[in-house]
Amino acid sequence: MRSENSPVSKAGELVLPSPTKANLIWRNSTLRAILQILLLIGIGGVAAWAKSVSLPLGIPGSSGVLWVTPLVIGRMAVKKRGAGILMGISTALWGVPLGLHNVLLYNSFLYGITGLALDLAAVFPFVNITNPFGAIFCGIFSHLAKFGFITEAAMLTGVTKKFIVFGLARSGLLHVAFGAAAGFIAWFAYKGVQTWKDWRHHH
Repeated sequence: MRSENSPVSKAGELVLPSPTKANLIWRNSTLRAILQILLLIGIGGVAAWAKSVSLPLGIPGSSGVLWVTPLVIGRMAVKKRGAGILMGISTALWGVPLGLHNVLLYNSFLYGITGLALDLAAVFPFVNITNPFGAIFCGIFSHLAKFGFITEAAMLTGVTKKFIVFGLARSGLLHVAFGAAAGFIAWFAYKGVQTWKDWRHHH
């Protein structure tokens, strides 16, 4: 049934609004892919910046709340395989000018593995990354992958890290907690944006 505000022609026929330039661009698969890649690279930059400005609280995994959150949001926004890896590698590359600790090769593995874990978690059969439980699971899984990498690297090199001082079990639980917090914050932010978009669409 046509509403009173529906646009009609002189003949009384329903006139559909013409698509905007933004919609036309988004319908082009090549341009859409390019924009998504640029978005993911930018989110990697946000994650690197968040990691670089995180306060050294001395609590293992605490900075994950800041830098894992944008990665989960990015994987929500671009639901494609490899999106997590691209953001992870981008985080490592952005870390060079931002002055992240460790060399580029180490950071590439560190954040790349985190992104890979995020990709894997997002495609598990029972996981929907856009609901709170799925987002929390993805945050935990990816953050634990990062913890596993730094633990293995520390064991191989013999370098004493603060998470070893805390104890592996306790540090692992902290990574679970901070990963869960990052996932929930990511879902809350994503849901807020979607709610705002729906409100704009209907007003």
